[in-house]
Amino acid sequence: MQVAVMGCGWLGLPLAKMLIKQSHNIVATRRSVAGIDELSELGISGVKFELGLDLQQTQFDLLFTSDILFLNIPVGRKSVQSFDFIRAIESLLIRAQQSQIKQVLFVSSTSIYGDESRQVTENSTPNPITHSANVNFAVEKLVSNYFPKNFSILRLAGLVGETRHPVYFLSGKTGLTQPKQVVNLVHQQDVLKAIQNILDKGLWGKTFILSATEHPSREEYYTWAAETLNLPIPQFISQENNEKGKQIDASASLARLGIELTYTSPYQMLQRIR
Repeated sequence: MQVAVMGCGWLGLPLAKMLIKQSHNIVATRRSVAGIDELSELGISGVKFELGLDLQQTQFDLLFTSDILFLNIPVGRKSVQSFDFIRAIESLLIRAQQSQIKQVLFVSSTSIYGDESRQVTENSTPNPITHSANVNFAVEKLVSNYFPKNFSILRLAGLVGETRHPVYFLSGKTGLTQPKQVVNLVHQQDVLKAIQNILDKGLWGKTFILSATEHPSREEYYTWAAETLNLPIPQFISQENNEKGKQIDASASLARLGIELTYTSPYQMLQRIR
Protein backbone atom coordinates (compact mmCIF):
# COMPACT_ATOMS: atom_id res chain seq x y z
CA MET A 1 0.00 0.00 0.00
CA GLN A 2 1.20 3.52 -0.72
CA VAL A 3 0.15 6.30 1.64
CA ALA A 4 0.49 10.02 0.93
CA VAL A 5 1.11 11.86 4.19
CA MET A 6 0.25 15.50 3.59
CA GLY A 7 1.56 17.30 6.63
CA CYS A 8 4.50 15.17 7.77
CA GLY A 9 5.15 16.91 11.07
CA TRP A 10 4.56 16.14 14.74
CA LEU A 11 1.86 13.53 14.01
CA GLY A 12 2.50 12.73 10.36
CA LEU A 13 6.17 11.83 10.76
CA PRO A 14 5.72 9.12 13.44
CA LEU A 15 2.81 7.79 11.38
CA ALA A 16 5.09 7.57 8.32
CA LYS A 17 7.78 5.80 10.36
CA MET A 18 5.23 3.32 11.72
CA LEU A 19 3.91 2.50 8.26
CA ILE A 20 7.39 2.11 6.79
CA LYS A 21 8.16 -0.56 9.39
CA GLN A 22 5.12 -2.41 8.06
CA SER A 23 6.59 -2.31 4.52
CA HIS A 24 4.19 0.30 3.16
CA ASN A 25 5.44 2.92 0.70
CA ILE A 26 5.23 6.48 2.03
CA VAL A 27 5.14 9.73 0.08
CA ALA A 28 5.17 12.78 2.35
CA THR A 29 5.11 16.54 1.98
CA ARG A 30 7.32 19.16 3.54
CA ARG A 31 7.59 22.88 2.77
CA SER A 32 11.39 23.14 2.64
CA VAL A 33 14.31 21.44 0.92
CA ALA A 34 15.83 20.71 4.34
CA GLY A 35 12.60 18.97 5.31
CA ILE A 36 12.70 16.86 2.15
CA ASP A 37 16.30 15.88 2.89
CA GLU A 38 15.28 14.76 6.39
CA LEU A 39 12.54 12.56 4.94
CA SER A 40 14.93 11.02 2.42
CA GLU A 41 17.30 10.00 5.20
CA LEU A 42 14.40 8.10 6.77
CA GLY A 43 13.54 6.29 3.55
CA ILE A 44 10.50 8.45 2.84
CA SER A 45 9.84 9.88 -0.62
CA GLY A 46 9.54 13.61 0.00
CA VAL A 47 7.64 16.16 -2.09
CA LYS A 48 8.10 19.91 -1.55
CA PHE A 49 4.58 21.22 -1.27
CA GLU A 50 2.53 24.17 -0.10
CA LEU A 51 -1.22 24.66 -0.29
CA GLY A 52 -2.28 26.84 -3.19
CA LEU A 53 0.27 25.59 -5.72
CA ASP A 54 -0.77 24.25 -9.13
CA LEU A 55 -1.46 20.59 -8.43
CA GLN A 56 -1.18 19.64 -12.10
CA GLN A 57 2.59 20.14 -11.95
CA THR A 58 4.44 16.88 -12.58
CA GLN A 59 6.42 17.06 -9.30
CA PHE A 60 3.16 16.33 -7.47
CA ASP A 61 2.23 13.25 -9.51
CA LEU A 62 3.81 10.86 -7.00
CA LEU A 63 1.40 12.04 -4.30
CA PHE A 64 -1.60 11.11 -6.41
CA THR A 65 -0.42 7.61 -7.30
CA SER A 66 -1.04 6.68 -3.65
CA ASP A 67 -3.84 4.48 -2.37
CA ILE A 68 -4.64 6.55 0.71
CA LEU A 69 -4.33 10.26 1.44
CA PHE A 70 -3.62 11.18 5.07
CA LEU A 71 -4.58 14.86 5.33
CA ASN A 72 -3.11 16.64 8.35
CA ILE A 73 -2.35 20.21 7.30
CA PRO A 74 -2.70 22.69 10.21
CA VAL A 75 -5.30 25.40 9.85
CA GLY A 76 -3.93 28.96 9.71
CA ARG A 77 -4.77 31.22 12.64
CA LYS A 78 -5.64 34.37 10.73
CA SER A 79 -9.26 34.73 9.62
CA VAL A 80 -8.19 36.33 6.31
CA GLN A 81 -6.68 32.96 5.39
CA SER A 82 -9.90 31.00 5.82
CA PHE A 83 -11.26 31.27 2.30
CA ASP A 84 -7.90 30.63 0.65
CA PHE A 85 -7.20 27.64 2.89
CA ILE A 86 -10.58 26.02 2.26
CA ARG A 87 -10.39 26.69 -1.47
CA ALA A 88 -6.89 25.16 -1.64
CA ILE A 89 -8.05 22.06 0.24
CA GLU A 90 -10.98 21.70 -2.14
CA SER A 91 -8.60 21.89 -5.13
CA LEU A 92 -6.50 19.20 -3.49
CA LEU A 93 -9.52 16.95 -2.98
CA ILE A 94 -10.66 17.45 -6.58
CA ARG A 95 -7.20 16.43 -7.80
CA ALA A 96 -7.26 13.44 -5.43
CA GLN A 97 -10.71 12.40 -6.66
CA GLN A 98 -9.38 12.35 -10.23
CA SER A 99 -6.33 10.29 -9.26
CA GLN A 100 -5.57 6.79 -7.99
CA ILE A 101 -6.34 7.76 -4.39
CA LYS A 102 -9.08 5.54 -3.02
CA GLN A 103 -9.56 6.85 0.53
CA VAL A 104 -8.93 10.03 2.52
CA LEU A 105 -8.29 10.22 6.26
CA PHE A 106 -8.63 13.75 7.63
CA VAL A 107 -7.39 14.78 11.08
CA SER A 108 -9.84 17.27 12.59
CA SER A 109 -10.41 18.58 16.11
CA THR A 110 -13.00 18.31 18.87
CA SER A 111 -12.91 22.13 18.92
CA ILE A 112 -15.70 21.94 16.32
CA TYR A 113 -18.08 21.25 19.23
CA GLY A 114 -17.41 24.61 20.88
CA ASP A 115 -17.12 25.00 24.67
CA GLU A 116 -20.74 24.62 25.75
CA SER A 117 -21.08 22.54 28.93
CA ARG A 118 -22.26 19.16 27.69
CA GLN A 119 -21.11 15.61 27.09
CA VAL A 120 -19.97 15.22 23.51
CA THR A 121 -19.86 12.14 21.28
CA GLU A 122 -19.16 11.79 17.56
CA ASN A 123 -22.93 12.21 16.98
CA SER A 124 -23.24 15.50 18.88
CA THR A 125 -24.16 18.63 16.94
CA PRO A 126 -21.08 20.69 16.03
CA ASN A 127 -20.95 24.28 17.27
CA PRO A 128 -17.67 25.71 15.94
CA ILE A 129 -16.76 29.06 17.49
CA THR A 130 -13.10 29.74 16.73
CA HIS A 131 -11.59 30.42 13.33
CA SER A 132 -9.72 27.11 13.24
CA ALA A 133 -12.80 25.17 14.36
CA ASN A 134 -14.91 26.67 11.57
CA VAL A 135 -12.25 25.89 8.97
CA ASN A 136 -11.86 22.32 10.22
CA PHE A 137 -15.61 21.80 10.04
CA ALA A 138 -15.71 23.20 6.49
CA VAL A 139 -12.91 20.84 5.44
CA GLU A 140 -14.73 17.90 7.04
CA LYS A 141 -17.72 18.63 4.81
CA LEU A 142 -15.51 18.81 1.72
CA VAL A 143 -13.80 15.51 2.52
CA SER A 144 -17.12 13.72 3.01
CA ASN A 145 -18.55 15.30 -0.16
CA TYR A 146 -15.68 14.33 -2.45
CA PHE A 147 -15.11 10.87 -0.92
CA PRO A 148 -18.60 10.07 0.43
CA LYS A 149 -18.03 6.36 1.15
CA ASN A 150 -14.26 6.44 1.35
CA PHE A 151 -13.37 9.01 4.01
CA SER A 152 -12.62 8.81 7.68
CA ILE A 153 -12.56 11.84 9.95
CA LEU A 154 -10.67 11.70 13.22
CA ARG A 155 -11.66 14.48 15.64
CA LEU A 156 -8.93 14.77 18.24
CA ALA A 157 -8.93 16.29 21.71
CA GLY A 158 -5.83 18.27 22.73
CA LEU A 159 -2.74 16.41 21.54
CA VAL A 160 -0.05 15.38 23.99
CA GLY A 161 3.23 13.57 23.34
CA GLU A 162 6.75 13.19 24.64
CA THR A 163 7.74 16.69 23.47
CA ARG A 164 4.34 18.36 23.53
CA HIS A 165 2.11 19.27 26.45
CA PRO A 166 -0.15 22.30 27.06
CA VAL A 167 1.35 22.92 30.52
CA TYR A 168 4.44 24.40 28.82
CA PHE A 169 2.20 27.08 27.31
CA LEU A 170 0.29 27.77 30.53
CA SER A 171 3.24 27.61 32.94
CA GLY A 172 3.78 30.82 34.92
CA LYS A 173 0.81 32.62 33.40
CA THR A 174 -1.51 34.59 35.65
CA GLY A 175 -5.16 35.55 35.46
CA LEU A 176 -6.17 32.32 33.73
CA THR A 177 -9.93 31.85 33.50
CA GLN A 178 -12.23 28.82 33.53
CA PRO A 179 -10.50 26.93 36.39
CA LYS A 180 -13.33 24.38 36.62
CA GLN A 181 -13.47 23.59 32.91
CA VAL A 182 -12.57 19.97 32.29
CA VAL A 183 -9.50 18.83 30.38
CA ASN A 184 -9.89 16.83 27.15
CA LEU A 185 -6.54 15.39 26.04
CA VAL A 186 -5.35 12.48 23.91
CA HIS A 187 -1.87 11.00 23.58
CA GLN A 188 -0.04 10.78 20.26
CA GLN A 189 0.49 7.03 20.65
CA ASP A 190 -3.25 6.43 21.02
CA VAL A 191 -3.92 8.48 17.89
CA LEU A 192 -1.42 6.36 15.94
CA LYS A 193 -3.13 3.23 17.27
CA ALA A 194 -6.50 4.52 16.03
CA ILE A 195 -5.11 5.37 12.57
CA GLN A 196 -3.55 1.91 12.37
CA ASN A 197 -6.92 0.28 12.95
CA ILE A 198 -8.70 2.53 10.46
CA LEU A 199 -6.24 1.41 7.79
CA ASP A 200 -6.10 -2.26 8.81
CA LYS A 201 -9.86 -2.71 9.21
CA GLY A 202 -10.95 -0.43 6.36
CA LEU A 203 -13.09 1.76 8.62
CA TRP A 204 -14.22 4.19 5.93
CA GLY A 205 -17.27 6.41 5.70
CA LYS A 206 -17.09 7.13 9.42
CA THR A 207 -16.31 9.91 11.88
CA PHE A 208 -14.47 9.16 15.13
CA ILE A 209 -13.50 11.17 18.21
CA LEU A 210 -10.54 10.49 20.46
CA SER A 211 -9.94 11.61 24.03
CA ALA A 212 -8.72 10.17 27.31
CA THR A 213 -11.56 8.93 29.49
CA GLU A 214 -10.58 10.91 32.60
CA HIS A 215 -11.34 14.64 32.72
CA PRO A 216 -9.86 16.60 35.65
CA SER A 217 -10.40 20.34 35.95
CA ARG A 218 -7.96 22.76 34.30
CA GLU A 219 -6.82 24.22 37.62
CA GLU A 220 -6.32 20.85 39.28
CA TYR A 221 -4.52 19.24 36.37
CA TYR A 222 -2.25 22.02 35.16
CA THR A 223 -1.22 22.92 38.70
CA TRP A 224 -0.25 19.29 39.24
CA ALA A 225 1.51 19.04 35.86
CA ALA A 226 3.59 22.18 36.51
CA GLU A 227 4.58 20.96 39.96
CA THR A 228 5.50 17.55 38.53
CA LEU A 229 7.75 19.09 35.86
CA ASN A 230 9.20 21.73 38.23
CA LEU A 231 7.70 24.55 36.16
CA PRO A 232 6.22 27.85 37.41
CA ILE A 233 2.64 27.23 38.55
CA PRO A 234 -0.11 28.72 36.35
CA GLN A 235 -2.41 31.01 38.35
CA PHE A 236 -6.16 30.70 37.85
CA ILE A 237 -8.62 33.31 39.04
CA SER A 238 -11.64 32.29 41.11
CA GLN A 239 -14.90 32.61 39.20
CA GLU A 240 -18.50 32.29 40.25
CA ASN A 241 -19.14 30.63 36.92
CA ASN A 242 -18.40 26.96 37.49
CA GLU A 243 -19.13 25.85 33.93
CA LYS A 244 -17.25 22.65 33.14
CA GLY A 245 -17.31 23.05 29.38
CA LYS A 246 -17.59 20.11 27.01
CA GLN A 247 -16.55 16.64 28.12
CA ILE A 248 -15.52 14.29 25.33
CA ASP A 249 -16.97 10.79 25.54
CA ALA A 250 -15.03 8.68 23.03
CA SER A 251 -16.31 5.32 24.24
CA ALA A 252 -18.42 4.58 21.16
CA SER A 253 -15.58 5.56 18.81
CA LEU A 254 -13.11 3.40 20.72
CA ALA A 255 -15.47 0.43 20.44
CA ARG A 256 -15.89 0.96 16.69
CA LEU A 257 -12.14 1.34 16.27
CA GLY A 258 -11.56 -1.80 18.32
CA ILE A 259 -8.86 -0.26 20.52
CA GLU A 260 -8.16 0.35 24.17
CA LEU A 261 -6.35 3.54 25.12
CA THR A 262 -2.84 3.25 26.49
CA TYR A 263 -3.30 6.63 28.19
CA THR A 264 -6.78 6.66 29.71
CA SER A 265 -5.91 9.55 32.05
CA PRO A 266 -4.12 12.87 31.43
CA TYR A 267 -2.09 12.09 34.57
CA GLN A 268 -0.46 9.17 32.75
CA MET A 269 0.68 11.44 29.93
CA LEU A 270 3.58 12.99 31.86
CA GLN A 271 5.23 9.65 32.58
CA ARG A 272 7.49 9.71 29.53
CA ILE A 273 7.94 13.50 29.46
CA ARG A 274 9.58 13.34 32.90
